[in-house]
Amino acid sequence: MTNIALDTNIWIYLTNDTFFELWLKLKQMKEAKEIRVIVNDIILQEWERNKPTTIKNLTNNIKNEYKSALNLSNYFVGEAKEKYLETISQYKGEATRIEKAVARVEEIEAFMKSCTIIPVTEKQKLFVAELAIKKIPPFHNNKNNYNDALILVNICEFADSEIPFLYDLIYVSNNPKDFIDEKTNNIYEALCEGLKEDIRIKNVTQLGEALKLAPELFEYFDDWLEEQLENEAERYSDMIRGK
Repeated sequence: MTNIALDTNIWIYLTNDTFFELWLKLKQMKEAKEIRVIVNDIILQEWERNKPTTIKNLTNNIKNEYKSALNLSNYFVGEAKEKYLETISQYKGEATRIEKAVARVEEIEAFMKSCTIIPVTEKQKLFVAELAIKKIPPFHNNKNNYNDALILVNICEFADSEIPFLYDLIYVSNNPKDFIDEKTNNIYEALCEGLKEDIRIKNVTQLGEALKLAPELFEYFDDWLEEQLENEAERYSDMIRGK
């Protein structure tokens, strides 16, 4: 199955009603084992740090939605106004809607913790710190993107594929400038040091695009399948011969 990782901002976006359908699709594909969702401890730490603000923003949005809708009633008169006020009355129950919003945050957190969690190693931390000290891209612009680079190095080192999907790893991030070289449109070379040469990484900014790409098979599937069958035949032959 294809590996998919989301940066912290994407997880936070999923708490909004706007992304509810994508949230359901992500869960469905994971449960169907169509994708493997990767989370590491840095992402979990960033989520935990941003959780109170996320809940506060959701709460404020819910309160402001009803106020804005109520203000629009001033543009109606007579029966039209009465019907409009009746229609938006369902949004007046702020407490219930806020409770549902908080429950969504908790649901997403529980889902994250049910995914494949990989720890960031001390070696990876030192490797990225060395790049930052020497101002090697992506650290050449003095931007504090240490965590972004560390997340990427960590998940890329973990990513592999048992069958040839189009990508070994699809990384969803709306901050590609933190790790993508604009000249080559690829991940900065320094961040890929030590990775297997044939790893196929795709960065997208939209979760919907990632979920669409995930099921697609690598174009050389027939060649790969033939190689696997040959390897299996050779292993069986060796076993018969007692090797």
